[in-house]
Amino acid sequence: MRGGVVLQENATGGEPLPGGRSFVPLAWTPGETVEIGGDRFVAPLQASCVPLLRHRLGNVSRAIALGAEAPDTALAWSPDGSRLAVGTRLGTLLLIDPSTGEVTAERDFPEAVVKRVAWSARGDVLYAGEQSPDAFLHALDPRTLDTRWSLRLADEVGTSPAPPGDDLYGIYTLPGVYGLEVLPDGALLVSAVHGWNDTHGARCNRSRLLVLDPSGNVLAAWPRENAADATLMHPRVDASGRLAAVPVGRSAEGPPPADLPVHGVQILTLPDLEPAAAFVPPPLEPWFDSVFAWEAVDVSARLDRVLLGLGDGRLFVVPIAQDAAPLRLDLGTPVVSGGVPLAASVGFGFFHQDTLVSQTARSNIPYGNPIPDVRPAWAHPAENAIRVHDLEGRLQWEWRGPHALAGLSLGPGDLLVAGAGPRVADDRRDLFGALLFRLDGEGTGYERLVTACPTSGPVFIHHALSAQGLLAVAAFPFLGGDGALEGDYEVVVFR
Repeated sequence: MRGGVVLQENATGGEPLPGGRSFVPLAWTPGETVEIGGDRFVAPLQASCVPLLRHRLGNVSRAIALGAEAPDTALAWSPDGSRLAVGTRLGTLLLIDPSTGEVTAERDFPEAVVKRVAWSARGDVLYAGEQSPDAFLHALDPRTLDTRWSLRLADEVGTSPAPPGDDLYGIYTLPGVYGLEVLPDGALLVSAVHGWNDTHGARCNRSRLLVLDPSGNVLAAWPRENAADATLMHPRVDASGRLAAVPVGRSAEGPPPADLPVHGVQILTLPDLEPAAAFVPPPLEPWFDSVFAWEAVDVSARLDRVLLGLGDGRLFVVPIAQDAAPLRLDLGTPVVSGGVPLAASVGFGFFHQDTLVSQTARSNIPYGNPIPDVRPAWAHPAENAIRVHDLEGRLQWEWRGPHALAGLSLGPGDLLVAGAGPRVADDRRDLFGALLFRLDGEGTGYERLVTACPTSGPVFIHHALSAQGLLAVAAFPFLGGDGALEGDYEVVVFR
């Protein structure tokens, strides 16, 4: 496997693994004959991906059977890789020791989803953000998960009552922590977001960004005076912790606030959250009458560009300080097939050194198109693709396969993780899990595929790769072609 061999026994100098196994580091090359403990092995052409442990996270079968989306699951490795924090859709937070598979601490948060988890730089504090009527942000002792302090973010963005148990999407009407970043100086950047319908059925939004010190005191807020009449989800921070970029969305009724770059991106200085720049792309007419961004947002390491990927298939690279036009890439913009427009959203993207890394989702029909079908009958030619461009927009390499891609994560070194999620086109069971790619060096997309890590069900969009090379994904049940429910809600750790 990557960087070594797993033996079904304890080996001298090896790292212990669950089940009495061990990992022996070894820099092998394909086809090489190696000797370990007196046994000879021939290295494969491609590394294997071995599951080290699985842990069930509870029962979400009823929700999945009724048509619920993938259960939100938060994953984060401690800085030394000795503990995996897992926050679940069912409100459970647990810590797992990857060397034994043991759950070392566990805690339940009532009427909540554990939406985000993050570690302090020294690993001595675990932060957990809820989506719940109170939207608490907790600072926890990682040994016991006891509370050190909590901050009620519903005081910033308002609250909503807990939904009935049979409401599959009611949890998303509650305020929640949609961004949680630990900055290099130990401060926290937190995004509190609340979208709900009032008693008259009108849609409302309230969101605010906060910078907190390690004791939970508010150092800065944006907007300054009150929460925004918008959604400020998924902020991204550059590696130096000097700039943050946050997509500004809005689903509320009524005219948008004039002082916000609604349906665009806001760049803010850190830690004071002072506005530095903003960009609002025009709608892609005639197919789209508005713009939407998800998790394809980033700030370059040189602090001179912002990346923004959109639901209409466009990706923009915007100069921050220069008076220059943005770079636009049409990755999944609409094409017309049989009279039906099809698009492929750019859902995930970021900078890596001097390149742009992006992922398109499966095909969709633009909202508002006057056609009776709700599911595309054909595939957009650019759907489910990973692409890497240089900063001038020239394609460096791409990968497309049969997998339905679900999320894109940048691991340590030059590893890229792509999840493989729910499928709608066929009943194949062998295309769930995660794919690992090598970003640096030469080669095509297929030559850069390091290994595939299969799971028994589709995986959630957020994954976690430790500095020690352990990959954690959250898998969940799915409905097979015969209507029967298959798979478990579980976390799986691979090497």
